Amino acid sequence: MFFLNQLDTSILHYFISVSKNLPAVNSFMRFIVDNELLKGGIVVSLLWYLWFRKDDNSAGEKRQRIILTLMSCIFAVFVARLLTNVLPFRLRPLVSDNFKIFYPYNSMVDGLSLETSLPSDHAVLFYALATGIFLVSKKEGILAYLYVSLIICLPRVYLGLHYPTDILLGAAIGVIITIAFFFIKIWQPVTTKIMQFSEKYPGLFYSLFFLISFEIGSLFDSLREAMHFLLSTLKTNIL
Repeated sequence: MFFLNQLDTSILHYFISVSKNLPAVNSFMRFIVDNELLKGGIVVSLLWYLWFRKDDNSAGEKRQRIILTLMSCIFAVFVARLLTNVLPFRLRPLVSDNFKIFYPYNSMVDGLSLETSLPSDHAVLFYALATGIFLVSKKEGILAYLYVSLIICLPRVYLGLHYPTDILLGAAIGVIITIAFFFIKIWQPVTTKIMQFSEKYPGLFYSLFFLISFEIGSLFDSLREAMHFLLSTLKTNIL
């Protein structure tokens, strides 16, 4: 544990020292963190590209793997949210007493003190997604891993939204969940049924495919906001 804390501290202090002289990079990092298209949209679009790409004779198997990827991403988000309630609460660097004086991003602080930093749900979801893409196509999978690491996760450490070990734990969880989904065969009947549904009702299937892809790309933010509004409304009316 001491080694991991030292690792976190060393990396954060390095980024803090670098950021002092790179205002343009700081602005770019904040832009990336707040941009849903650059965060999840690009990676999710790879799934659609692979779904429609006609370059082999195994389209059926490839599409079943893409369905497994979507299922693993949904399950990964569920696990991530569960772990935030089970693991010890950890303040994000941005609002931690040890680091907050180094981060001048006051507009990002609102609400973060109420959210635990461990694990990174972004890392859980998007490494699960990248792993699924890799198991469908190695070339696109490597690109997805690089994109998730450099464009989605690195800015979150750079800006103090997460410790490096938050990202590492999240990545490990996401990778393990997707691999488990692919190699535990209990899901094969489910994916077969979904494939049959896609052929019988293509309009409804692709509407659902789009909605699920959209929610994954945005880390289910709109769905979580809707659920929060619904629960708040119910509590208000009941009380």
